This record gives sequence, C-alpha cells and structure tokens, in this order.
Amino acid sequence: MSRTDTGKLTDLGDGCYAFTQAPGCWGFANSGIIVGDGGGALVVDTQNDMPMARALRDAIDGLPSSPSVDSVVNTHGDGDHWNGNVLFRDAEIISSEATLKDIRGHWLDPSRIDAYAAGDTAFAEFMRWRQGIFDYDGWTPVHPTRTYEGELRLDVGATVELQQLGPAHTSGDTVAWVPHAGVLYSGDLLFTASTPIMWAGPLSRCIEACDRITALEPRVVVPGHGPIIDASGILTVRQYLAFVLEYATESYHAGKSPLEAYQQIDLSRYAHWPHASRTYQNIRLVYRELDPQRHEADVRTTLDVVYGDDRGDWREIAR
Repeated sequence: MSRTDTGKLTDLGDGCYAFTQAPGCWGFANSGIIVGDGGGALVVDTQNDMPMARALRDAIDGLPSSPSVDSVVNTHGDGDHWNGNVLFRDAEIISSEATLKDIRGHWLDPSRIDAYAAGDTAFAEFMRWRQGIFDYDGWTPVHPTRTYEGELRLDVGATVELQQLGPAHTSGDTVAWVPHAGVLYSGDLLFTASTPIMWAGPLSRCIEACDRITALEPRVVVPGHGPIIDASGILTVRQYLAFVLEYATESYHAGKSPLEAYQQIDLSRYAHWPHASRTYQNIRLVYRELDPQRHEADVRTTLDVVYGDDRGDWREIAR
C-alpha cells in the first residue's frame, strides 16, 4: 500500500510539536512531541499503523536538535494511539493503570483484522475498508512499562503534567499538559471538525473533562483527532456533548429506545460534522448510565449501526 500523506508536523513553540493526520477520522489520530532542554523528547501517542509510526519517527529524527525519545505517553487504550509503540520500544512507555488494562484487553487486534473482515455486516465491511487503508505489516503489541493513577509530573528537560480524566472517552484517559508552553495534548477527550465518539462514559464525565481542560487555560490544544485548536474550540465539543446528554435523557424518559432516539434526533448546528452516526454510541452511553442492566451492549452490535450509517463518510477516504 502506498501513502501520499503520512502526517504533518507543526511547531507549537517552546519545544512542543503536533504531528497531525488528515482527515482526522477513524484511525487517523494525532501525536505530540515535547523536546526538553537536555536533548530528550517525550512523545504523546504513537500513531495507528506502521507507515504512520515511521513517519512520526522520521519527523522526530528530522528536528534540528535530533532529540532522543526517552519517554512515550499513551493517552488511552484505542489502538490508533498506541499501535506505533513498537517503533518506540526502547523508551519508557507511560499510561494510566486503567489504560494499560484497556490495551491488554482491546477488542480491535490488528493481527486479527482478516477475521474481523469476514461477513456481510457493516462492521465487517468497515474492517475491509481498514485493510485497504492501514498497513500493520511488522506490527507487534508493545505495552506501557510504567503506569500511574490520578496525576504524574514528569521532568523531560521540560515539565509535563499527566492528568487522568477518565473514565470518559475510555476508562483511563490521560491528558498531557505542558505548563510553560501552554500546550495541552488531549487524546480523544476532544475531537475537532468531526463528531466525537465516547466509549466508556458516562457522558457527564466527558463534559467534566472538557471543563477541567478549559480550567487549565491552554494556549494551544492538540486533540486526539482533527485540527489543532485554541481554548475556544473546547466549548464546541462540550456544547455538543451537553446537547446529546439532555436529548438522550429526555428520550429515555419518553420511553424511546436508543435506536429510536438516534433516528429522531435533529442535530441542527452539528449536522454538518462528518461521522454524525457516532451520536448513536453517545446516546447509548446515556441510556446505559440511566439503566445499566437493560442497556449494556456488545460493541460490534453498536458499531453495525455506527459504521453502517457512516458509509458515506468513510468510503470517501482514499490514500
């Protein structure tokens, strides 16, 4: 598989960089690079597949200071943020304890993608799309070697503060905050220019995570997916989540099923965002919080709806 675009490096100032992947949708995640005074670097998230991870590695090697990568932070357990660990295995790899558990038990194993792609479901069709887009040749799982809970302060020649804000998007989300630079790497607590999707929830905690990020007053925010933003961009994500929370709560009390609520929602100001079908999963989170015994769902059953209704968006993506 050939790639014409394997990421964009942006200098954010004060030793901080963003390595972003267009178009920022399924599997196209962002990374961060923080270069300290002593010639070492910390990498935030390591990309989804081997070409992307190599491009990230090449971008670091091409920096004027030629820093050595001493530390890696995995913000959460989704593979598009840690599959590239294999190319950074000599570094100390850090995550929250909950994220390590997610990584060890994650349902999307690149070595099994052929099995996932078998069948006539929307899930299987989406996995066939992934086969044509991403390249896992040479991949092997490399897990975090150090974990923390709550907060962890790192000195990498610059101070980096890790804060565990999950469960929210996943069970153990970490943000990496660089106070002297005013730069924050949010992982998938924030998506920009597309519809967010939250896996663990509850949605109220996802909103709380937005508030805690905002309280830091960041100058620059590198989201897990999508374009770089300033602090005002956090509000847009928060407003969407609050809208879904209110709507889904009302729909639950009106006796609607999650699917009925999803099919009847008027996304209004958010309707132009790509991947609107992710809203179904966000609605399900609200129902699960309100009635966990009735509304616990298998992820593949949920994704058949999400992927099925999202065909028009992900089919357009080509490399």
